[in-house]
Amino acid sequence: MSDAQKRDPAGRSPLLFIFLTVFIDLLGFGIVIPLLPIYSIAYQASEAELGLLFACFSGMQFLFAPMWGRLSDRIGRKPVLVGGLIGTALAYLAFGFSDEVARTLFGADCSPREVLYVLFASRMLAGFFGANISTANAYIADVTTAENRTKGLGLVGAAFGLGFTLGPAMGGELAKYSLHAPGVAAAGLSLAAALFGWWKLPEPARRSGSRAYGGEQLRRAIQDSRIGGVLLLAFLFVTAFAGFEAMFILFGLANFPEKFGMTTAIAQATLEQKMAAAPYAGRYLFVVGMISAAIQGGLIRRIAPRFGETRLIIAGPVLLGIGLAIVGFAPSFAWVIVGCVVMPMGFGLSNPSVSSLLSRAAPEEEQGAFLGIQQSVSSLARMVGPLLAGLVFTWQGSRAPFFVSAGVLGVAAALGLYYHRRHGASFDLKRAGGAQPAS
Repeated sequence: MSDAQKRDPAGRSPLLFIFLTVFIDLLGFGIVIPLLPIYSIAYQASEAELGLLFACFSGMQFLFAPMWGRLSDRIGRKPVLVGGLIGTALAYLAFGFSDEVARTLFGADCSPREVLYVLFASRMLAGFFGANISTANAYIADVTTAENRTKGLGLVGAAFGLGFTLGPAMGGELAKYSLHAPGVAAAGLSLAAALFGWWKLPEPARRSGSRAYGGEQLRRAIQDSRIGGVLLLAFLFVTAFAGFEAMFILFGLANFPEKFGMTTAIAQATLEQKMAAAPYAGRYLFVVGMISAAIQGGLIRRIAPRFGETRLIIAGPVLLGIGLAIVGFAPSFAWVIVGCVVMPMGFGLSNPSVSSLLSRAAPEEEQGAFLGIQQSVSSLARMVGPLLAGLVFTWQGSRAPFFVSAGVLGVAAALGLYYHRRHGASFDLKRAGGAQPAS
């Protein structure tokens, strides 16, 4: 593929489609959040079961992202992306009409628990098909040059941030009209995007996909320090950021209750108190998501060519860690806002830079497979982060998770510095089209 083709394979339509795909996948991740208290009452779900209902989406992405990436290397990006959206639409319809599906499967007198089983199945199905984000990243890698890759992957990051931010808001607003409405709306968006992709998305030119098994590619990812290093960095900064998102409401209720709709501090919040505070937290996290999306969708285009990705994987964790530490130390809520402005700057620099470095280190014929491994690593981090933060919260109090996460990011920044010193020159040579030294 020529450089000109890679810069613009078919106008702006392919990039718009990739943006929509990732946005819809992450919209589905958050759309369930406002519905959890309703399910706890209607379907007799315990708090632990609600946590599993939320986590099973990421769990399925962890398991199946590498599979979708390898499949797209073999049969093409377009069928995996379009097919994934169609499957996602079906999962959202099952989610929206879970009671009707349960009656069809278990009979008209089905129990609330059987409806809950359908909800679990629909969320797992949505996570299974939503794991094709790795294919979206691989498509960007196929149609961009090395020097433009971070810009393109920044668009994916922006869609990720917007989808995650707007999902809960959309679910909450639509649920006021009907419990079916959030699932139906998400299904409609998925089908519309699938039709748009089938009509407009060209299949990018690329080498024939590798026939290596996933275990072989994982072994190579671990052995190749250029690939394994960025995967470790991705795991660390996503773990830290996911811990912040999970603990933000509990932190606010314990330290700044008046900013979260309460009159007194709450050390151990009930589910009802958490959900009452969720709209307030959603507004603050909306700002975080918008800043991150703006950086990944726009500012990264100017920063990456000037400084290079191996420097940004140092600066990103440093900024993210500083933001988390500011929140942890915050004597007033004004300082929390300052921390929430600094944090997404760091995440916005780190996320597309890591994906770009991985795509440039991986063989061209295996882009989907290795970017699938990255998506799997990130999904694992989104499960580990809240678990780790919750344990620290229980043992050491509401501020401790942010300090621990900042420490994790300090380790990530040190690893980023080591990575830059060891591999920065090879990526600069690759950007310039020269030979690369061996790992």
